[in-house]
Amino acid sequence: MNSKKVVIIGGEGNGGVIASAIEDNRNRYGDLEWEVVGFINDFETQVDGFPVIGKLSDIPHLLATTDYYFSWAIHLVGRNYKTAEMFEAANFPEDRLATIIHKSAFIGKGATICPGAFVMYNCYIGPNAHIGKCSLVMGNCCIGHDTYIDDICHCSAGAIMTGYSRLEYCSDMAVGATIIAYKVVGKYSMVAANALGTHDVPEGEIWAGTPARFLKKMSRE
Repeated sequence: MNSKKVVIIGGEGNGGVIASAIEDNRNRYGDLEWEVVGFINDFETQVDGFPVIGKLSDIPHLLATTDYYFSWAIHLVGRNYKTAEMFEAANFPEDRLATIIHKSAFIGKGATICPGAFVMYNCYIGPNAHIGKCSLVMGNCCIGHDTYIDDICHCSAGAIMTGYSRLEYCSDMAVGATIIAYKVVGKYSMVAANALGTHDVPEGEIWAGTPARFLKKMSRE
């Protein structure tokens, strides 16, 4: 089988994690579906040993002239509005998005993993969960049954979503954050590191603490 060529958009943070998952799938599990050919990055010339083959402004040219797939790894913590603006400007066709799942992840029956989503090492994705387009589920996350994660969301390492909870468009679960059943994190919002979400979080807000309470508004810069 010929590997599909993937370009990762971002840097050594989320982008490096995605690259390492692809490399581990290849080296440890013999899964050759994806091969990293390089990164898109406006500031670097190489990322984690991979070449930077262009800037964000080069994406339309690469879409038109190559058969590469793309993995979106940009998520600016605390600047969710800007993340969404950048993603929407890229305007990727869904059939050019790389959906990457580490082989150690558990994916429950009836779960939906949308184009461009990334699921890292040792994650649990429960039955009937929904992982939206280009959302990032990082290592050791527990995404419970019948949960819903919208597009370009970010669940950082160790985040927990219990049954029927929901992340709206471009929202965040920070490191070790938890939300209980049926609670909703609104668009462009974040539950901070190690926080416990026991109430719905309104759009564009950051909540922190145990139990989580309003901390501040999300930056629009």
